[in-house]
Formats: sequence, C-alpha cells, structure tokens
Amino acid sequence: MEGDEVIIKDKTIKEKVDVSDAECMKRSCYWPRPDPGVFTQGQGYRQRSGKQGWLCGNREIRGCPIPKPEPINRNRKKTG
Repeated sequence: MEGDEVIIKDKTIKEKVDVSDAECMKRSCYWPRPDPGVFTQGQGYRQRSGKQGWLCGNREIRGCPIPKPEPINRNRKKTG
C-alpha cells in the first residue's frame, strides 16, 4: 500500500532507510541518502519536524518509478 511507512536496515551504510516496500534495497532505483528536509523554492532546505533519518532519494524527489524495477538478486553465485 502506497503511503505506508516502511523502514529497512541497510547494512552497507548501517542506517535505517525509509522506503516504499521491503524489496526496495534490491531495486536499481534505490538511492539511500540523509533526509535533507523540506525544500521551499527561493528559501532552500529546512529541517522537518521530528527525527531526521535516511530515505530513498529517488522516491523523495521523483517518486517511485511505475512500474517498479524487478529486485536484483545481489547474492547470486556466478557460474562459468
């Protein structure tokens, strides 16, 4: 369901990241970044109220792509 908060633990950056769904970390569009706050044209960024954390930058700036890319299995063993 869109709009629900999903937090995943990204072991690479050792942070919790706000994403669209639990498979986001495996998608090519996943871009974790610190939450820059709220942008107001002509004034720049200001902090959101509450705890500052990490989020998917693509989701925040452009929204999730439709359709979402298929998850990539990064743990797959190479053959050959």
